[in-house]
This record gives sequence, C-alpha cells and structure tokens, in this order.
Amino acid sequence: MDIAKHASSFGAAADLYNRIRPSYPVEALRWALGDEPRQVVDLGAGTGILTRQLAELGHRVVAVEPDDKMREQIEGDARAGSATGIPVGDESQDAVTAGQAYHWFAGDAAHTEIARVLRPGGAFVPIWNVRDESVGWVAELSEVFDGHRARSVLDERRMTPDQFGPRFAPAELRLFRWSAEHSAESLVELIRSRSYYLVSDPDTQAGLERRVRELAARTFGDRESFQLPYVTYTYRAAKL
Repeated sequence: MDIAKHASSFGAAADLYNRIRPSYPVEALRWALGDEPRQVVDLGAGTGILTRQLAELGHRVVAVEPDDKMREQIEGDARAGSATGIPVGDESQDAVTAGQAYHWFAGDAAHTEIARVLRPGGAFVPIWNVRDESVGWVAELSEVFDGHRARSVLDERRMTPDQFGPRFAPAELRLFRWSAEHSAESLVELIRSRSYYLVSDPDTQAGLERRVRELAARTFGDRESFQLPYVTYTYRAAKL
C-alpha cells in the first residue's frame, strides 16, 4: 500500500469526512485527560472532529493538520504541521491527542517530537474508533472496508505498552463500547470517506458501494436505521 498516497487522500472528501466520521465517547476523553482544563495539541486533527469535542470539554486546543482542505474545516486555533513538525514550543503542552491518526505517524521520529512538546508527566493519547467485529454483520462490513489489503503492520488493538518508546512510561489501554446510528446510505457515505475508496478507480468504488448496500439489505431488510457497534481503543502514555 502507498502510505503517502492514502494519507493524503482525505482532503478531496473533507466535507464528507467531517459529516460522516464518528466522534468519540466522552467517557474515553475524560479518562485520558481528566476533568481539569488542559493545554492540548490535537495532532493529525483532520477536520477537527476530536478537536471540537476537546474544546467542548473546556480544554485549550491547538489543532495540527498537514492537509489544507481538511484544516479549513477546523474552527479555532488550527495550524499546518505534522507529527515530526509540531508548531508549538518545547514542553508547552499537557497532552497530545491523535484521533484515528497515529498509524500515519513516522515512528520514533514522531515519538521524539511529541515528547518535545509535552511537559514532564504530560500524556500522549492516541485513540481509535474500531468497528466491533465480534458482531457477525460488522465483521462482514470490515471485509468490504478492509478486505482489499492486509491489515496494517500497526494494529491499534494489539499495541504493546512500550509502543511509544523510551521517552514514555508504559502505555495504559482502556476500551469503551458504544454504537452509532446508521442507514444503508450512510454506510455507503462512510466507505466513501475511507482512503482506499478515495484512491480507487470508479469501477472499484461502485463495487464497494454495491457490496455495502447488499450487506445492509441482507442484514436489516427495509429498516430505515440500525446501530453500528464500535469499541473505542484509548491509550494513555505519560512522558517521563
């Protein structure tokens, strides 16, 4: 897989991405960051889905996103940057979050840069919404969404406590289960927001949409809406 091509594909669908991608359970954010207002960098912020939630919880947030079209969707303090070039000062942040983004980061170089901007004891918080594939139809959906390629070398569900390197204490992991309401057409919109769809040719895109609609019809018949279950994987690692 061409990582750079996939990582840079989302800008073309920024409006759709902002509208259809799920937000995160508030309990997960409270567990990761606590209840007191923090100074936070939301790294790889995309269209600001997590940024908005953090601001609503009272945190002071700097959103960092390399894609200009994605960044245009963000309200508040949004800056061009990347995981290896975070545009804030040394030891200026209480936390760095990464919603659905850490797997695009450049390994140890990113860990070094994240550690640079965190105060001692500050938290690095990568977080993912993962479809709950213990549910049969959801596992089939993942075959449509992800079956075209082998799973990434980085599996957010199985990272080791030392994943973030020697600058961080062993990472803690907490899981949060929830669900989002969908229809057949909103599932199609969800697949349209994914990198594989965005870089594919029109015939492949049409085939993916058809398979999603067929799965929804087979599973839910003519029901107008149903629940898509998620497990949110939330990691918290303190800077040493």
